Amino acid sequence: MTYVNSKSIRLFETFRIVFYTPIYVSLSGGFWEKQGLDISFETCPPEYPHPLSALRHQVADIVQSGIMRSIISLDWGASTVPLHFAKINSGDGFFVLRRQSDTPFKWQDMNGAKVIPVGFSPMPWASFQYALRAHNIDPANLEILHRGSLQEALDTFIAGEAEFVHVPEPTADYLITDHNAEIAIPLGSENGHIAYSSFAANPDYLDKNADNIRKFYDGFSEGLKWLSENTPAVVADSIKEFFPDASPEALSRSISRYKDQNTWPTNPKLNEPEYQALQTILMDAGLVKERQSYERVVRSI
Repeated sequence: MTYVNSKSIRLFETFRIVFYTPIYVSLSGGFWEKQGLDISFETCPPEYPHPLSALRHQVADIVQSGIMRSIISLDWGASTVPLHFAKINSGDGFFVLRRQSDTPFKWQDMNGAKVIPVGFSPMPWASFQYALRAHNIDPANLEILHRGSLQEALDTFIAGEAEFVHVPEPTADYLITDHNAEIAIPLGSENGHIAYSSFAANPDYLDKNADNIRKFYDGFSEGLKWLSENTPAVVADSIKEFFPDASPEALSRSISRYKDQNTWPTNPKLNEPEYQALQTILMDAGLVKERQSYERVVRSI
């Protein structure tokens, strides 16, 4: 359906994972279209290292991004950064898996273990380290096996060359269903409510397109409401077009795990306590030296 006074927005995501389901249901459910917006959506092209780079090159208007990238840029001396204005995820969406065992997982099992961490972004590993330290495990005591791609990480774990692997959904479900893995650490439950991923735009775009941004925010709010009110099976059916290689059953299981740990907010407002909680993780991992004020990174809508 085409709505009157449609306005175009170029929207990029970092990569395609079930963690970003709020975006997909907002698109498939037509919640932005009902606001009169015409959204062109794609995964960030490989010539840009991450979506904030796409913003700088003005090939995107709004992007999904970890808020940590704006914080790190300010810590490195940037005078201005893209501003984050709507929360997509309210917790960590990554899991640490091991092979199925009759022995319950103990945090001490991590000491000296061979572990494959997420390699495509610094934030998941920072969050993983924070959980380890909270349980008195020094990350330096892990034997880290870095792999260049997700497929290489999976191949290494499936071959039995590592005891733990760190992955998002739907990869976690694939390992659990097809390769006898189980969740050792659900990092979303461990690290609680943090401003993990959000929508961001350049300050001048936000200033010049206030009406567009308000409509985008309101449409996304409706998408989050729909997501919270529907079952994993219904949500899986809504997003299947974005995951053509995944079965509806696998998507439903992945969505159920995320719902169980309150991964997705019911309101997109990005509040200061969750912003500061994420900064604490960045500080703990040594990714930043100084705290950046909420107002320098977040634009309230």
